[in-house]
Amino acid sequence: MVTLDTLDEEQKVTLSQYQTITETKDLDEALGQLIEHGWDLRKAIEYKYEANHSGTAREELEKEVADSNITSTLRKRHTTSMTSNSSATATPPPTTNIPPSLNFMSILLWPFGIAWNITWSILSFASRIWFQRQSITAHREPRDARVLAYEFKQTFESKHGKRHVEFFQGGYSQALEKARKELKFLLVILQSDDHDDTDLFCKETLTSRHMIDYLKEKSILVWGGNVKEAESHKVSYTLQATAYPFMALIGLQKPLGSSSPKMTVIERIEGPCDTEELIHQLDAAIDRHGAVLNRLKNERDQRELERQLRDDQDKAYRESLKADQEKARKAQEEKDALAKAEEEERQRERDEEMYKQKKEVYIRYLYTQLPQEPKEGKMTKLSFRLADGDRVVRLFSENDNLETLYRFVEVYPLLKANEHVEPCTTMPEDYTHKYLFKIHSPYPRMEYESDKDKKLADIPSLWPSATLVVDAVDDDEEI
Repeated sequence: MVTLDTLDEEQKVTLSQYQTITETKDLDEALGQLIEHGWDLRKAIEYKYEANHSGTAREELEKEVADSNITSTLRKRHTTSMTSNSSATATPPPTTNIPPSLNFMSILLWPFGIAWNITWSILSFASRIWFQRQSITAHREPRDARVLAYEFKQTFESKHGKRHVEFFQGGYSQALEKARKELKFLLVILQSDDHDDTDLFCKETLTSRHMIDYLKEKSILVWGGNVKEAESHKVSYTLQATAYPFMALIGLQKPLGSSSPKMTVIERIEGPCDTEELIHQLDAAIDRHGAVLNRLKNERDQRELERQLRDDQDKAYRESLKADQEKARKAQEEKDALAKAEEEERQRERDEEMYKQKKEVYIRYLYTQLPQEPKEGKMTKLSFRLADGDRVVRLFSENDNLETLYRFVEVYPLLKANEHVEPCTTMPEDYTHKYLFKIHSPYPRMEYESDKDKKLADIPSLWPSATLVVDAVDDDEEI
């Protein structure tokens, strides 16, 4: 039995995490989920919350199999009864001296006797099964089917080794569901500890390499159980097992008069049988009923192919649409970028034009604010060699500063033109002027930066006279 003591530390931690996350208090249910999913915590949690695994669908599957098994059993019993009646008719009765009246009554009551015997046999069988079922379920709490499947496998391996047919690790209804979904045959194997043939069958047949390879080759799903457990006992009652080991081959079939395929018992094998005999019977059953399953597989494959084709077409359409949208997006981006570049160019031209206008206003402002050439007092005589080659001489007062020199050079073209300049007493707003020239002495070379605070009288090299050179600088101005 699977208990906490049989788990390692990692499994205990996984179990605790699963119960905490899913709020599952039932230990058997939690163990069953983890065992079924190979102790993969994520898969077990996802399966727990999947809505499509409802118990109703599995109950319907079990009912389908039970109904098909009853029909199959009744058909076999009817055939057996007809055979017995034919044998009884063919066998001549012994010659005895029976009075005519008694002979007539026996013939008259003979059908009722047969009916009573059959009815009594059925009732006896049903009552025996019912009492067995009651005695088992009355003394045992229901346990998770996946845990029972795990324990069945562990017990089998402890007795007969790890080489055996691959048992499905889940409940009977889950095995039915998987077989139906994957269009496989399901082989149900039921064992009973009360039958002497059980160990021999397990040791020689279920561990046979030939049997293992055959089931894998045919892709047959195998579910096994011991009837001492509640679920296996319920399955034995459903399948009406009377001798052990018991096997039932179940597959998806389409009964007459039914519009949809159903899980059906197609072969029953009761009692011990060796490997070759079992394979022969399974092969014969698959040959008889495999055509339906193959047709269903072909239909499913065709549907899957059509679905895949539709998916591929949808994918190609989406990719084509995405490519068109990407192309349109890039074209729109290029169009927007071109429009933006054009707008930026227009704005730059407007800014340049505005800058030129403000510069003209500022130069007129400098012209208006330029001090008059002194006539008397302390003064210095400065000779300028301009960037365009012109030479000009001007007197500057001792109170003039280096900024005055720069202003003079800047407004000189207006002075040279000797034209009327409209006075301007206000500086333009949002404008920073840059002088596009430098003033320096020729030898020794000394540059003079524009400075309002540095008076000419404080610069020995400019007093009382000096020759200055004006060099233009690159017109790399920021607007």
